[in-house]
Amino acid sequence: MGKRNRYRDHIDPEHQRWGRTYSRFPGVTECTRLIRDGKARGSWADIIVYELAENAGECFAELVEAFRTDPSESVRLYVMMTLDMARLPESIPFLAEVLREGDPRFTPYALGALNGINCRESRTALWEVTQGHPQA
Repeated sequence: MGKRNRYRDHIDPEHQRWGRTYSRFPGVTECTRLIRDGKARGSWADIIVYELAENAGECFAELVEAFRTDPSESVRLYVMMTLDMARLPESIPFLAEVLREGDPRFTPYALGALNGINCRESRTALWEVTQGHPQA
C-alpha cells in the first residue's frame, strides 16, 4: 500500500489530515519546524517520527546536523527516536558519540539503535562505551 493510501484510508482523522497536508515526505527542515512549533503532539508526533525514520537513509546527514545545531531539546529527542527506529549502520559512530556524552535523555535511544543494528561495529561500539574503554 502506497503512502497516499496509508494516510487517506487511515481510521484516524489526524493521519488523514497529515496526508492531505503533506502528500510526500516534507523533509527534515519542515519536520523540525513542526516539532519546535509544538505541532508534534498526539498522532502527529508518531507520524513525524515514522516519516523521519522511513526517510532517514536519505537524510541522515540532515538529522545529525539538526541534532547538533537545533536549539530545541525536543528536536534532539525526536532525532534520537528516529535513529532508534531507523537503525542505520552508518549511524554507528554518531550513536557511539551520543553514548559517550552520557545524556540520560538520549542514552536509551542510542543503546536501542546500536542493539538493533546488531553488527560487529555496533557491538564493538556498545562494548567500548559500556566498558569505559575509549575508542583507539
